[in-house]
Amino acid sequence: MEEVLLFIEENQTWIFLVLVILGVIYLRFTIIAFREMRSAIYGLERERAVARLTRSGASLALIAAVMVATFIIVTFATPALPASARPTPIPTVSFLTTPQQEGGGDVDGFATATSISSGVGDSSGCLNPLATILSPADNDSLSGVVTFTGAANIPGFAFYKIEYNDLSSTGSWLAISANTTRVCEDTCEEEEVLGNWDTSLVTPGDYAVRLVVTDTVGNAPMPCQIQLRVIP
Repeated sequence: MEEVLLFIEENQTWIFLVLVILGVIYLRFTIIAFREMRSAIYGLERERAVARLTRSGASLALIAAVMVATFIIVTFATPALPASARPTPIPTVSFLTTPQQEGGGDVDGFATATSISSGVGDSSGCLNPLATILSPADNDSLSGVVTFTGAANIPGFAFYKIEYNDLSSTGSWLAISANTTRVCEDTCEEEEVLGNWDTSLVTPGDYAVRLVVTDTVGNAPMPCQIQLRVIP
């Protein structure tokens, strides 16, 4: 049912256009039938004209009813649908600044849905059990391909992404991986994979890494942010 309502909302312009065209056609048939009924001399001609008038009038009434129903659906019914029933909006941004990482389900790119500070050193967002990095731990030293585990399952989930920052004054957040699939849907009995990072592609040193989880209306809780040291 929700799919039908969303389809009507998405195609309302074409639906109204078709209904208006049909309405004009059947209105013309109704007028012609009415004139034929008025000018009919014989009883048989009058009966045929009345039958045509009845059919045209019924069709015209049906078209009007469908137009009213469509208006009610797009004005009142579909806006009342929960956000989870709507298709997930997928913001786009180029991922050319970072290599494609291993792991299924990675997408071409995501933009941060809300204005999130690029400051580093604040790991308080990791206290949120629905949007957190469990491994590696804050201040870990690592090398090679690093697997991030944790949870990304906020209410109204849309997508998540993992980013890194080189901690320089001009550093920017660059994408490691992203996904539209919830991670740790029920209970995190086992650590589940968020993504992988090939640290051989960056210069050894200290980096900030954060997990940003966004919902279907564009809201994101405070990112889970940790600091890691990449060693040769």
